[in-house]
Amino acid sequence: MNAFSADIAGVLFDKDGTLIDYEATWGAANWRAAYFFADGRQDVADAMMEAGGWDHATGRTLPGTPLVVDTIEEIAEIWTAVLPPHKRDLAGMKSLLHVMMSTDVGAEPLADLHVLFDGLRGMGMRLGVATNDTEAGVHATLGPLDVVSKLDFIVGYDSGHGAKPGPGMVLAFADHIQAAPERVIMVGDNVHDLEAGRSAGAKTVGVLTGNMPREELEPLADYILDNVDGLIALLARP
Repeated sequence: MNAFSADIAGVLFDKDGTLIDYEATWGAANWRAAYFFADGRQDVADAMMEAGGWDHATGRTLPGTPLVVDTIEEIAEIWTAVLPPHKRDLAGMKSLLHVMMSTDVGAEPLADLHVLFDGLRGMGMRLGVATNDTEAGVHATLGPLDVVSKLDFIVGYDSGHGAKPGPGMVLAFADHIQAAPERVIMVGDNVHDLEAGRSAGAKTVGVLTGNMPREELEPLADYILDNVDGLIALLARP
């Protein structure tokens, strides 16, 4: 181990864009939801997706936009405002989005999560996932990949510890594993993830598998990795 990793007790991962390919996993799911609430109208679905951060020119969701970083409640508020007045049912949309986004969406992992998690656990690390998705959404996404049992802690925005970029999720993980926050590494692909880690006093590692460029992550990251699968080598480095 090296000076960065010598006293680390736990690693807290963001989910989408860090462990899971965001566009491959959620792109189609977001469009299905938009079409559903738009009653199949292309113009309305387009407006909803654009309000959420979809870029038609690139066919991707733009960095730091609502679909990437916001909670289901916040996305529902944005989408409802775009709908025709007679279709605006915020409570109904929130409820349905919770159901739609808490089912198996066919997650595409960005690394071999069994190898990653087993390797880190073999180094004595406790592991967790912190997401602005729901806690049930973590189980729905990672459950089919058979890696949930390798996690010591799962926290969503609805778990009672706030949402990123606030420090609550990171502090809750540190408390759960009975370690000081500075003995935790927050790993994420977005500035919200790294801001959450920084504000809690944790170490931070950015990954470039999301939709945010290196130059936006660097000011908040102790290290930047191309992919989360490089974390074991980083922590094992002399």
